[in-house]
Parts: sequence; structure tokens; C-alpha cells
Amino acid sequence: MSGESNKLVNKAARDFIHSMADQVSLPEVYLEIRRLIANQQSSLEDFSRIIETDSMLSLRLTRIANSSYFGFQHCTTSVYKSIGLVGLMQLHDLILNCLSLRLFTSIPLEVFNLEEFWRYKVECGIAARTLAQYSQTYPLNPFFTLGLLHEIGHAAMYAKQPELSLQAIEQAEETQGSLIEIERDLFGFDYTQSGVALMQLWHLPNAYVQACAYHLQPELARETDRQTVRIIHLAHLLRQNLPETQHADLLEKFRRTDSQFAKLPANIAFIVRAEVESRTNDVLEMLWPSNVRLGNSHQVIASDD
Repeated sequence: MSGESNKLVNKAARDFIHSMADQVSLPEVYLEIRRLIANQQSSLEDFSRIIETDSMLSLRLTRIANSSYFGFQHCTTSVYKSIGLVGLMQLHDLILNCLSLRLFTSIPLEVFNLEEFWRYKVECGIAARTLAQYSQTYPLNPFFTLGLLHEIGHAAMYAKQPELSLQAIEQAEETQGSLIEIERDLFGFDYTQSGVALMQLWHLPNAYVQACAYHLQPELARETDRQTVRIIHLAHLLRQNLPETQHADLLEKFRRTDSQFAKLPANIAFIVRAEVESRTNDVLEMLWPSNVRLGNSHQVIASDD
């Protein structure tokens, strides 16, 4: 991770994430995939052999390869053929999606509604990908993952200190104050900083770090990533609980004042909403099947130690 990204997270956030590294580190299968992608001599057989060591990941990858949402609609149960259909550029992000959800599937339901959390994140991913598509911002592949993970810091905070995380949200609701400011008071850092620390632990590319750090203030993002971060910013705003008229007004403002979004059609608010409503259940089921959700709903993965 570059020195520039190190400046985006304070010591408290980094120490917090490192204290739970055993619980939130991505598994070896992901690291092996990264190594294979970096090696130009890698073959599809190499990727297939690694992914097949993880039966759950293999199943989810074949489901994705058979889906229409991610650009495929084929019938195959073969991991090898699935990788060929998905392509290596998307393979990294799709595996990252699946494994990220798996890491945080065991927070007890009475403390935190994890399904609601991930459903919202899937909605953000769908909104981001839709905005990228209609603003002709390419490649489209990363935008779903960027939208899915831009608030991943909250998942880590709930996993490690659920009561304090709930206190922060309740205090923000009661006082109508800034959640980020309250989190900084209670934790010594906010969810964007814990998210950056987590992405540093995962050694993710800088675009992910920038989207996590600056989705609330895209003008602060590194110039080379600013266009990407603006899309995540707008997707984030569109998934807030606001009246539809406010969403429409917000999008119209972006279309008028930001050349990146001038290509968006006038009815883009309706298009985004329709995509979210029609796609969320299927995408969530692909990434996190309902039988797994029900099976993990009462397990605990972390304490407040």
C-alpha cells in the first residue's frame, strides 16, 4: 500500500483493524488468485485448481457465471468454464464480493441486522454500476464492488464493538448530529478510516481505498480516481432514505453541474430505482445464499476485548 493511502487512516483505526486481523483477513484462496493474476503465465487451469479448493466459492462463482446481471447467461456447473465466461478482469472483483460477505456473516442478529446491512450494500453496488453504465464510465466491472464495499468499515466496527457502534447510531439519530463525528468521539476514528485500514490489510488497489475514504467528499479524492469516486458518492446519496422527489432533484443537479453526469438520461432516478428493486434479491442470493444467512444468524465472531 502506498504512502499516500497510509495518510488516509489514523493510528487508532489501523490498530483497531490489526487487533482483529485474524478474523477479517481474506482467506488464502484470495491471495492465491491475486498471485495468479499478477503472473502472466497463469492458465485457466491454475485458477480453476485454486478456486476448486473452496467448495462454497466454487458454487457461488458458477451461479454468477449463469447470471444475466453480471453480463453472462450460460448454463454451466464447471468452475473452469465459469472462469472463462467471467474473465480474469471480473474474476478478482467477483471473488472479493463473495469473500467479503463471508467474513462478516456471523454477527448476532440481536446486535446487528446483517442481512439488512448487506442488502443495502448490494443496492449501493447496483446503483453505482447503473450510474456508471448510463454515464458511459468504463470499465463497468469494478463499480458494483466499489459500491458494495465503500462502507465496509462499519461491518468491522460492528463485528468488534457492536454495542459502541449501536450507541453511535442512536446518538446520531437522537441529536441529528454527524455519525462520523460521533464515531470519532467514541472510537477515535470513523467508519471511512476503519474501512481504509481494512482495505490496506487486504492490499486492495487504490481506487477502492479512495472510494472508501472520500465517498462523502469526492472533491478530495486523488485526481486519477475522482471520476470513479463521484459515481460512488452519487450512488451512496441515492440509497439514503430520502423522498423520491429529492432523489430526482439531486440527480438533475448533478446532470446540470457535472459534465461526467451530463450523459445521464432525465429519468435516471427511475432507472436506478427499477434496477435496485428488480436485481437486489437475486444478486444477494448469488453472493450470500439464504440457507447460509439463516445458518449463521446467531453466531458470534468477535468480542469487545
